Order: sequence, then C-alpha cells, then structure tokens
Amino acid sequence: GKCSFLSEKGFSFPSCLGGKGRLPLIMKVVTILILLEITGCFPVFSRIDPVHCRWNPYGPWSECDGCTKTQIRRRTVAVYAQFEGNPCSGNSFETRACFPTRGCPTEEGCGDRFRCSSGQCIRKSLVCNGDQDCLEDGADEDRCEEIKKICNENPPLRAPPRVELTGTGFDALTGEMKREVIDTKSYGGQCRKVFSGDRRKYYRLSENVLAYTFEVKIENEFNTEFYDSTWSYVKETEGRDTGNNYHRYTPEQYAKGHSESNYLMVIENSVEVAQFLNNQPTFLNLAEPFWRELSRLPTFYEYNAYHRLIELYGTHFLHSGSLGGYYKAIFHISKNKANSRGYSLTDMHKCTTSGYNYLIVKKKKVECETLNELVKQSSGVHNNQIKADPYVDGGDSGTVAGLAFIDVNNPVANTERYSHWAHTVSLHPTVIKKKLAPLYELVKEVPCASVKKLHLKKAIEEYLTENDPCKCKPCQNGGQPAVEGTQCMCFCKPYTFGAACELGTLVQDQPGVINGSRSCIGESFQNPQCEDEELQHF
Repeated sequence: GKCSFLSEKGFSFPSCLGGKGRLPLIMKVVTILILLEITGCFPVFSRIDPVHCRWNPYGPWSECDGCTKTQIRRRTVAVYAQFEGNPCSGNSFETRACFPTRGCPTEEGCGDRFRCSSGQCIRKSLVCNGDQDCLEDGADEDRCEEIKKICNENPPLRAPPRVELTGTGFDALTGEMKREVIDTKSYGGQCRKVFSGDRRKYYRLSENVLAYTFEVKIENEFNTEFYDSTWSYVKETEGRDTGNNYHRYTPEQYAKGHSESNYLMVIENSVEVAQFLNNQPTFLNLAEPFWRELSRLPTFYEYNAYHRLIELYGTHFLHSGSLGGYYKAIFHISKNKANSRGYSLTDMHKCTTSGYNYLIVKKKKVECETLNELVKQSSGVHNNQIKADPYVDGGDSGTVAGLAFIDVNNPVANTERYSHWAHTVSLHPTVIKKKLAPLYELVKEVPCASVKKLHLKKAIEEYLTENDPCKCKPCQNGGQPAVEGTQCMCFCKPYTFGAACELGTLVQDQPGVINGSRSCIGESFQNPQCEDEELQHF
C-alpha cells in the first residue's frame, strides 16, 4: 500500500518503516533513505539499466562484382544502445575478394560514341576540342592530329571557385554532403562565361549549370529567435528541410543544454557569394566515379549493394542553392533568474524588434539591458566575454574560433570578427539554402537504367526508415526517442532529465510540451504505430 508520512523534529519519514528510533539525525536520514528504496516507497537510487548495442549476424555475400572482383555482405543492428549503454563496435559491411562469373559492364562498347578509358561514353563532337571531357584520363584529347578549341581565351578560363560543391550528393538522414554525383567540369563543347565583379574576372561554366551568378549578399540584420526550452528548439529545427543548415544535436549537446531549465536565444545569419541552378536530370552529365558505381549495381534488388551506393553518394543531389557561409550562436538564459526579475519571452522578443543583437547594437532599449544581464549571469562572463555555442559552416577555419565568444562591452570588436569571417567565405564557401532532388533521378546511361532506378528508389526509402525510433525502447515522461548511429537517445521534455527522461517532473500545459513518446523528430505525425512485434513489450 501507499506510505503515509509522519514528522519528527521537522523531518518527515514514511510510517511504513515503523517505529521511532532515537538514532542521531544523520544516521536516521541515511537509514530512512535506504529503507525507502528497499520498501519501494520512493525510488531514491533507482536508475534505468543501460542497454548495450548488439549486431545481427551478417547477411549473405553479394554477387561477385565483375569490375572490382569483390563482394560484400552487411549486418544490421539487432538492439540499439540506449540509456548510456555501449554502442556497437566495428563496421556494418565486410568485403572480400572473389572470382566473378559475369564481366564488367563498363567494358562494353559505346556504339557510335567515344569510349573513355573509364568506360563512360561521350559524344564524338567532344573529342579533340581542347577540353578534357574524359575527366579521369583525358583519353578524348590523347591522339589528336588537330585540336579545334572552343574557348580561345589566354590564359584558359577556369571554373568558378569551389564549383564542385554544386555537384555533390546529400544524405537527408544525416545532413551530410557526400561525394560528387554531377560532373561540374564538363563543358559540353560550349564556351559559357560568367563575370565575377568581386574578383574582376571571367569564369567558365559547366554544361550542367543552367544558371550561375556571382552576387554577394551579406545581411546586416541578424535574425534572433527565442525558445522556451531545448526541447522546443529541437522540435522546431529538426522539423525543417534537412537541406538547409540546421545543426543536429548530439546526445551530449542535448544533455548539456537540457541539464537546467533554460530559455534559448538563437542568433543566426548567412553570407551568399554565388547562386546556382543545375540543369534537369535528363541533361546532367554524371561524375565518372558515380557513373561507374551505377554501372556495377545488380539488375535485381540487392539492398546491400544499393545501400553501399547510398553511403557513398547520399539520398539526394542539389537542384539549386547558394554558395556561402552560415552562422548561428546559441545562448542559454536561466528561467529561474528571468522569473525572479519578472522577465518573460515576450520581453525578450521586444528587444529584437529593432534588429538588436550582440554583434551589431544599433541602440540600447530598456528591455535589452535586462536581457544583457540575464545572458551574462546564465552564461558566465570572463574578461567581459560570453561563451556562446557556435555553429558555423563555411569561411576560413582560423576565423571561426573567434565567433565562439561575444564581448559584451565591445560590439564593434564583435562586428569586426564577424566581418573578418564573412570576407573569407568567398574563398571557402559551402552550400547553403539547398533545394534537393532524389538521387534515383540520376540513374541513366548504364545498362538496365530503368530497372536500377526503381531499385535505388526502393533502397533509399528503406534506408530512410531503417533507423526508425520504433526500434528504441520508449523514453519516460513523454520524451522522444531518436536514433544516432547505433545508439538511441531520448529528447526530454522541459523539467525532465536523465538517460530515459526518468528524472524530474513533467509539467503539462507548458510551451514545448508535446504528447507522444514514439513520434519521430522531423516527422509530420506524432504517434506512428510500431509494427515490429518483438518490440511491442517495450
């Protein structure tokens, strides 16, 4: 039954323990805590048992690849590590040498087209035109009695800086850029030029780029958002388009930011140096290594082989986007300190209506003075500098470190550090503001392309659902499970914490409190049914 609590000398203890011994107070406290645990009156020392990762056995070996003379086999995760358990060690793939029974598809002929040493076929009109259209070996320019140059510029025009980024694959599950899938140095016998006003010179455009402009856009107005909790921030940002520069919380980062009850202030901005639009898939030339991998794919559905391609090249390619840099800084503000001053999220929002931020302060408002003090108290100040959690893409790595600290008394210095980083972005850009297209749309110019296209589409769908949180044990107090590698982690709701969100108190009807413990972060639904019968008892 339930324990009723009695009181002795100001100290409450449960009646289910019986008796009123006259032990010294410290002994009594220790004894009561131990007995509380033993009798089950209150789980003082309870903890969730860790779950260690375990692999399934390896599956069968794939068909022997006629080009590489190797075959692969793969294993999947049987049990994901959870509640501070050990992740799986080793790789999911094994490779071994073998004797093929079929030839290499890339050794087949090209009909009336020119065959590069790689096996890829190009138009005969591209041979001996002064451009290396067989990118890996230049075979199309090897034995030329006469060269008819398309571009007669001297010195020869170069491709735009870092243009290869526009042809990379993208993994929508991990948010990572992968290897090149589009040939960004193939000119297709054309001499298309674009002028860079910043560098005062012309560059040559690839046949695969439909439009490319050099337009530097540096926003002076920083976007500032406030969130009720780390939970609220994760729920909103993880639901955005995976191609657009959100950062993914690791278990350690989330636990650190969630350990105390904090508001989050997020300052972000971006720098654009160029904008691009790639051609339609039908007219895109494939990067030779990607084309070879497509050629070697089996014509029957073998998930291992298609999964291998996805690991190398991703799930999508870039339809359009911008080259540039992205900056985000996250500050934690103690709710307790804010509440003691009667300062709310509404007051914080008032502070940002005129473009206020720590980098460029146009004018100080009364509301902002309180916000300044709260950020100082919550983040800690050392030599007038506040430590932020920065997330920066693009720019010179040497300038990024300076963006981790904000000088509260010297906004001019903050602006200079940001500007210094922004000006390095043109030489060290990344892809931002991406628009994606499915990778299977690029399956072409290989044997049985239509069949392989369907197989790759199926494999991508299987890959994106492979790490479903349904395979995790439920989190407590309405926390939300998510898969990271071979581990399951719990995103805890406000006022709850612990490996399984088992500690703290769940406060209903609070901003950021969302019901449903099996919903997938980034999914549009909240309560998907777990169809795995072996997991129903969790």
